[in-house]
Amino acid sequence: MKLSIIIVNYNVRHFLEHALSSVLVALQRIQGEIIVVDNSSMDDSCTMVKSLFPQVKLIESSVNLGFSKANNLALAEAKGEYILFLNPDTVVSEDCFQKCCKFMDEHPEAGALGVKMIDGSGKILPESKRGFPTTWVSFCKVTGLNQLFPKSKFFNGYYMGQLDYASDHRVDILTGAFFFTRKSILNLIGGFDEAFFMYGEDIDLSHRIILAGYQNYYLADTSIIHYKGESTKKSNLNYYHSFYQAMLIFSKKYFKSNGLNGFLFFIRCGILLKGLLSWLRNLLLTLSMPILDALVMLSGIFLIKKVWSLVYFKNTYYFSSLAFWANAALFTSIWLISFFLSGVYEKRFKSKDLLLSVISGFGLNLVIYSLLPETLRSSRMILLFSFAFVLLYAILSRMILNKLALNFWGIGSHQRKNIVIVGEPEEMIKANDILKVSRLDYLIVSRVQSEQLSANNDYWKKLVKELKVNELIFCPSVSSLKNVMNIMSGLPEQIEVKMLTESGRGLIGSPSKNNPAELYTLDLQYPLNQKVTRRQKRVFDICFSLGLLMFGWIFIFLQSNKQKFIQNIWACLIGSKSWVGYSSELAQDLKIPVIKKGILAPTAVTQSAETLDLSHQITTYYALYYSVWMDLDVCLKNINKLDA
Repeated sequence: MKLSIIIVNYNVRHFLEHALSSVLVALQRIQGEIIVVDNSSMDDSCTMVKSLFPQVKLIESSVNLGFSKANNLALAEAKGEYILFLNPDTVVSEDCFQKCCKFMDEHPEAGALGVKMIDGSGKILPESKRGFPTTWVSFCKVTGLNQLFPKSKFFNGYYMGQLDYASDHRVDILTGAFFFTRKSILNLIGGFDEAFFMYGEDIDLSHRIILAGYQNYYLADTSIIHYKGESTKKSNLNYYHSFYQAMLIFSKKYFKSNGLNGFLFFIRCGILLKGLLSWLRNLLLTLSMPILDALVMLSGIFLIKKVWSLVYFKNTYYFSSLAFWANAALFTSIWLISFFLSGVYEKRFKSKDLLLSVISGFGLNLVIYSLLPETLRSSRMILLFSFAFVLLYAILSRMILNKLALNFWGIGSHQRKNIVIVGEPEEMIKANDILKVSRLDYLIVSRVQSEQLSANNDYWKKLVKELKVNELIFCPSVSSLKNVMNIMSGLPEQIEVKMLTESGRGLIGSPSKNNPAELYTLDLQYPLNQKVTRRQKRVFDICFSLGLLMFGWIFIFLQSNKQKFIQNIWACLIGSKSWVGYSSELAQDLKIPVIKKGILAPTAVTQSAETLDLSHQITTYYALYYSVWMDLDVCLKNINKLDA
């Protein structure tokens, strides 16, 4: 057997499906096998592999083994002359394996090779080729100096910036996303070092291949798409901690003890600096809009107070400062919380989300204001005028921001997308069905048949310009992924590309290497798959638990197991359980979103769920049409069973 492809999967069902589809096409002229190790995924990855790809050898692990152990598990059963370790979030071109095998056949000194990798927008990923992580190279990497001098050998040794991407090169380090090597070498030196938990295992294996007397190569003549570039992992301190741990293990293995302390000192300094700057940057980006909203709202309410007190009471100091500022802080806080819970600060929201958040915030402010003691009330008219001001500000501010950032007037985080779908009519219908449940504002401006696919970039540039296209969707009937990759590389940077999976259940893509991969599926019709809805459910659990704590002296007498009742309140407060939910096993059986196990089941809302089939129908209905009112209904109807 010529080639064994090993893929480790963990909860990326749709990406795995697309990767396997491309791998099967690339294997048509090569004798090979595919081995998938599933690391105890909670989605239906295993079911998908068994039903759509019966020729794939599936190894199901009951626990998450991690990257190294899972790859080694499959390696023990691989029969190919060559081994390819491949990420599930990749797509390979149809000529990829042929060219890799040919290169290795013609270069006996080659121990392993990697290929040109592009992200979901067609841009080359720098981790396609990497250098040995010496003290200086690692320091430049973690401090970001390499980004300031991308083509410098001295500053960007980590990505070997002095080497171009258009030619084949000898390199030091290959990435684990696409690691093509010889089985004989792995038999000689062993597979991945299982001491590496996350990051660094590919660096270690690459270096051991060189120590064994072989060379690592970067092959420029073929390419793959890698949807999740390294930079998508750097948004939190966990990345830097994991990177440091990997470098610590690596340095202890290969560096002399007299140089180890200096290396670790520079790495610690770099990680501390980079991590701090990254944390501050992300914090400012996250809080910038809420802070702006808070400042404008407080300023507007203060101005309203001044004008109203002068016009109506003829005295600008009519209202008590304590009462006014207490009210201003309350009104602003409630509106900010309402914006947050309605998803206004998310990447995507609609105009109705903004309007409903302003209105619901006004209603809640009115209720809380009426409950305040007289000494902390200023004026209902200030609240009424503040509502009008916040409504006007919310609309105008979002319109202006969209004009500045996205060059269109409108409410919502994204302008309407003009989409071109390339594929057969039945595939276009499937893609359109997914788009309908994706919360996108879109218009399909053109449909291109598969046989009309042209690799001529001028044709696509003209199409994009004339139709003002924002996004291209390629369907499985498009026979040449190589042509698709060429088209992606020639598109303007702002054009997004997505691909329909073989089953027609998912659209996958990534705006850039700096963004996590995007996935649209028919499962998005379930509100519980949406971040905003999950946040609202979590807030309900907290509020209901706090309410029970406040009035526990009443409700505790309704429970048979009073200790269990208190434990359930605590479990819902800390988030280990939810007041209403179902098991992950049931979620997999019914193919509905996985949520936390509930104290009560959705079926507890009715006494008629006597059969298993009816019980499943009620649970599916709950997932499909979920709202917090359903949770409240279940809890109130079972107020004496909260000790379950």
